[in-house]
Amino acid sequence: MGTPYAEGCHVLSISPLIAWFFTLILFMLAGRATARLVLSRRASSEMGSAVCAGDEAPGRTLGPAERNGELVHAAMGFGMAVLLAPGLPRPPLAVSVCFFSALAAFAAFGWGQRMQARFRGRTVGSCASSDRGAHLLDSHHAIVGVAMVVMLLRPGMGKPVNAAAMPGMAMGAAPGTAVLLLLAYVWIAALVLGFGMTRVLAGTATSGESGAVLSSPATVYACELAMTVLTGLMLLS
Repeated sequence: MGTPYAEGCHVLSISPLIAWFFTLILFMLAGRATARLVLSRRASSEMGSAVCAGDEAPGRTLGPAERNGELVHAAMGFGMAVLLAPGLPRPPLAVSVCFFSALAAFAAFGWGQRMQARFRGRTVGSCASSDRGAHLLDSHHAIVGVAMVVMLLRPGMGKPVNAAAMPGMAMGAAPGTAVLLLLAYVWIAALVLGFGMTRVLAGTATSGESGAVLSSPATVYACELAMTVLTGLMLLS
């Protein structure tokens, strides 16, 4: 379990060109989350200076829950990109499993805290920029992390694969109940996220309002949708 992935072992049995396309998408999603974190940190420091000087506070800072959500986006994007990028050495299987397990536990812990606070009647934040479906997105991060762990622990994931066989799909063990349940959830979630994104885009077009691209609800839905679809493709391979 602690051995590195072989050079030709990929979580998606596809051509290198398509693998790089998906990798670039993941790097863009992770870069977008990282940019929001950096801009929020800068706005927070500028806000402190503005308050001391009596000026108007610039920019928008992220709340703790939204900041944690962007941390999960950035870490998940970079982690999945490392597994997908063709030609790059893979980290040890144990490292990848521990990484995604920690992400799933981090997301589940935050979601549990917010649900407990809601039951006690306190106002809580969320990782989503919109109240609608916010807590569903919180738990979604945890389930996607679990799906990555299950995918990595499937029989044959840590075994070397001949690089010449990469364009074809390797025959492995039949998917278990956990994999089938996660597959069903992931693709249903993709449909729900896609529907939500179209509703947000339609509402934006009707109202004529346009906010910041990095923090707009449509961008959040698009990032969640892309990462969910890629998780589903990894589970299928």
